[in-house]
Amino acid sequence: PLLLDDPAAVVLGKEPVYVDGVPAGYVTSAAYGYTVGRCVAYAWLPVLAAGTGVSVEYFGEKVGATVADEPLFDPEMRRIRC
Repeated sequence: PLLLDDPAAVVLGKEPVYVDGVPAGYVTSAAYGYTVGRCVAYAWLPVLAAGTGVSVEYFGEKVGATVADEPLFDPEMRRIRC
């Protein structure tokens, strides 16, 4: 998944994704993740390491995003064990 860097930014789907300024794929689906406080987007992209910065073009503007590992919420499973 991609996490948008700006907590106020939201994308919807079908937006192009750029890696190093070159189009590399597109967003398949996205929604605001209330538990992580950012928009979460899934995209068809080449394999990228977690932490890699990419850009998503939304209405002509490029919005920064970061490749993330899953699960996004409670990866250490601390809440489930309470």
